[in-house]
Amino acid sequence: MDRRPDLPQPLAPPVYAPYPSPVLSEEEDLLLDSPALEVSDSEAEEALMAGPEGRGSEAGARKKLRLYQFLLGLLTRGDMRECVWWVEPGAGVFQFSSKHKELLARRWGQQKGNRKRMTYQKLARALRNYAKTGEIRKVKRKLTYQFDSALLPAARRA
Repeated sequence: MDRRPDLPQPLAPPVYAPYPSPVLSEEEDLLLDSPALEVSDSEAEEALMAGPEGRGSEAGARKKLRLYQFLLGLLTRGDMRECVWWVEPGAGVFQFSSKHKELLARRWGQQKGNRKRMTYQKLARALRNYAKTGEIRKVKRKLTYQFDSALLPAARRA
């Protein structure tokens, strides 16, 4: 081989470090850059609530808290009294505050894990859907609803 200065000289082959590999497939690259998966607290709680085998009664289904259960829990514990309260506890009649109904809706959205903000209009739509199944019905007073007697705890009905 002729080593003349006016001709381009051959380059030495590049030297690569043994780790990480210089050529990675997209899958390998993605695996190296991805953080470890973590289970959120709400998913862990749902799994515990679903039972010892981590599932609900239906195969592969998780038991999610339903709106009527959320409301019944708030009313029974007395949480958020400024937003929702019993009108006739024995009959299962409750009422929302016109001032604080949006706060309650936001709390329901957080409980569900929604990304978008829950509004009272969306919550009220869910309540109207319950009226179709008979679980909750609208009472002829402003922002007032009634649970079906089958949903009320035995102590509340007495």
